[in-house]
Amino acid sequence: MWDESILELIYRLSRLPIRVYTESWELQGSFGAGKHGQTAYDGQIFRELQKLLGEREAGQVFVPYHEQVPIGLYGCRANGRIYILGPFCYGPLHTLEAKRFLRRNRLGDYPECRIENMRNVAWFLLRDETEETDGAGERGQAEEKSLVYGVSDQESMAEEVWQMEAFQRNHTYQEEEKLYDCIREGNAAYLEQHIDDIELPHPIILEDVKKNEEYMAVTGISLAARAAVEGGISSKEAFLYNDLFLKKIAACRDIQEIHKVHGECYLRFARLVRERKKKETALNRHVEECKKAVVTRRFEQISIDELAKSVGISKEYLQKLFKQYEGIPITEYIIDKKLEAACNMLLFSDRKISEIADQLHFGSVSHFSLAFKRKKGQSPREYRREHQRTVY
Repeated sequence: MWDESILELIYRLSRLPIRVYTESWELQGSFGAGKHGQTAYDGQIFRELQKLLGEREAGQVFVPYHEQVPIGLYGCRANGRIYILGPFCYGPLHTLEAKRFLRRNRLGDYPECRIENMRNVAWFLLRDETEETDGAGERGQAEEKSLVYGVSDQESMAEEVWQMEAFQRNHTYQEEEKLYDCIREGNAAYLEQHIDDIELPHPIILEDVKKNEEYMAVTGISLAARAAVEGGISSKEAFLYNDLFLKKIAACRDIQEIHKVHGECYLRFARLVRERKKKETALNRHVEECKKAVVTRRFEQISIDELAKSVGISKEYLQKLFKQYEGIPITEYIIDKKLEAACNMLLFSDRKISEIADQLHFGSVSHFSLAFKRKKGQSPREYRREHQRTVY
């Protein structure tokens, strides 16, 4: 279905970057996406997707950037072409793990897109593959119409009347959002106080009432897991508990047990989010003191042993704490602060590069230049030439 105008329209509506390749990976068109592999990590994910598509001919592949970071890349084959969607962000990036990951891999902003919207775009790209073209076009259209419009107005009206006559009520969207907001916010205290009436109202739509409650519980557990991910816990952790509670539901002997497990599920997810938020907001006193000492002494020869003594802990423990709370080794943080000072000196002074390297105790000009280029992407001389300005 390669049509440049259609794909451009899809991009404008979804803001989801789209690239089109031939089977030999020659780029044919690009909408809203720069060159693949803008960073080393982007390139790594793109190569992984290429490999997986090669192993699964005519298949579909989704490659997440990290299990705790909602950024991903999707690829699929259709009609002799390869379509790449993304990379895009499909969830919150304010968690501690996400911030560390983006900083560690020097990743920037990505367009936001819900997984559901990505799937809709993928379905549209692949629809020609799934339709029959051997003279059964009318039948295929009828089946597609049946799929999209599977419930008639008469059927929906009949269901509404039946629920009214049976004095059964479904919960509202506001009631549902209030419940799942408690999970997203980690408000376990509220759920504990209202554990007896936590079950959302819903009609009995199956003759087997126990099976009806099982289905409702399964739906509720899945939505609770999604709310917990939105609240900050990793998808791996959420899916683990999701599966555990589904097994518990399957083992329930009666409706009372189903409701009890369902309530336990909500409480567990809310508590997980609460603990995650506590970790994110907690600052470590030793690490904060160490960071201040590094900034204060950035023009000196900094020893990790001396830093550890100044904050009153061992060198090994300081290194462990620093990596845990900041996401990078303490040595990398020291280099970052020294290079920040170097940038200011390059921009606002006429000191020679060798003098700057010596003043910041890099040991040699070559060591300074190598560290600077690794962090900034250009040599100190190139940086000064491009950014230096006269201050009046």
